[in-house]
Amino acid sequence: MLKKTLVVLVACHIAACGVVYRGVQDGMTSVNTSQLIRQGRYGELTEDELAWAKTAWTYVENNTNPTTGLVNALDNYPTTNLSNIADYLIALMAADEMGFITSKAHDERLTLVLSFLNKMPLGMLGVPNKVYSTQTGQMVDYANQPAELGWSSIDIGRLLIVLAMTKQRNPTFSEYIDKAVLRWNFCELVSEDGELFGGTINNGQVFRYKEGRLGIEEYTAYGYLDWQIVPAKAMLLEPYEVVTINGIDLLFDGRDPRHYDVLRPVYSTPYLLLGMEFNWDEITDYRSSDAVHSNHTLSAMADAVYRLQASRWEQERIYTARGEHSVSGEPYFVYDSIYALGTPWITVAEDGSDHDEKALVSTRVAFQMWALWKTDYTDRLLTLVQELYDPNRGWYEGRYELTSAYEKTISLQTNAGVLEALLYKANGKLYQRTTEKEYRDVQFNSRFYHPGKCLAETFR
Repeated sequence: MLKKTLVVLVACHIAACGVVYRGVQDGMTSVNTSQLIRQGRYGELTEDELAWAKTAWTYVENNTNPTTGLVNALDNYPTTNLSNIADYLIALMAADEMGFITSKAHDERLTLVLSFLNKMPLGMLGVPNKVYSTQTGQMVDYANQPAELGWSSIDIGRLLIVLAMTKQRNPTFSEYIDKAVLRWNFCELVSEDGELFGGTINNGQVFRYKEGRLGIEEYTAYGYLDWQIVPAKAMLLEPYEVVTINGIDLLFDGRDPRHYDVLRPVYSTPYLLLGMEFNWDEITDYRSSDAVHSNHTLSAMADAVYRLQASRWEQERIYTARGEHSVSGEPYFVYDSIYALGTPWITVAEDGSDHDEKALVSTRVAFQMWALWKTDYTDRLLTLVQELYDPNRGWYEGRYELTSAYEKTISLQTNAGVLEALLYKANGKLYQRTTEKEYRDVQFNSRFYHPGKCLAETFR
């Protein structure tokens, strides 16, 4: 049993404890903080928008394994990861609220997922594996062969956020969600000083590494904060640097890749998720208005990410909606960055190699920017991507920047991302903090059943 000092649990509000985003100094002018009130798109979905959502849900229907209840991360390829499970749960929320499935079908689907999470095999250190088979529910590698690969604290943090949102919409299931999470050994996910760590398993040996980069760390931190775990170092923006592109200041991760094994692309995804799910607010913000953002720093960073992409269209007439995505053939997955490796608008693979010919106008990013920023530019983006689908399979990854050709890979992330954008339009901010007592609260406060310093020892 792993023994470590207790990861700090806090009963007070995060801001009151002094753990806030302190990375940007008071009075700093490196990010634009002028747009504190943003006009997104809100209101009842139109017939066209419901049809777009239904196309995305078709992907889920086609790729659900009826035995495990899991959904393939890629069309007809039977693997998934923790972030993909989060994507599915988002899609399920949308399908339920948009009336694509009955209450009974929703209950059956959600029950299968929660049953899997409560029974899924964990790795040797008591944390979820990076990849699971959607056919068997067992740990596998990327080739769908039985294996323990290690874990990703980033993927797990994303799932924690979406599980919290699932509880908020389905309080009857709160107990079962908490029981699943209480199995996990958080001491391998968050270090004693509040850094997020991933791990790889090679020949039975564990290799831990600092996981995340600027943007995705700040987003992921919200998942741990919901569990009253303070990933203090992950929440600090430092170290960061600033680059000016098209007259707009952009923050990027300041860790030197020669000393840290980390790829540092700036891309849209974490900032868009922070907007749709948290409205760029602090996690303790209970305000109903989505027009004001209590985390001014993250709001300004997101605004810079959007404005830079819009400015590329204005100055160079290149449509730009950049995220990470799958591609047909090698390297199979790339980051379309706004800035990486000292270069604007470079597309990079995990190994740092550049693949500019793989850059897309991302279907998912276009939909999400359209939902969050009501502008002429996002109207143009949506016009560019709104035909990129197979009515029987779902939405394609996007349109190539260089040639306009379709990237016809179809993924859960993209189709769930379209559904999340439309769910946000219909509902506004998706995470709504609750003060109701939950199963986990009882365990934390019980002298007999307290889950222990790693939140897992009692429940193995």
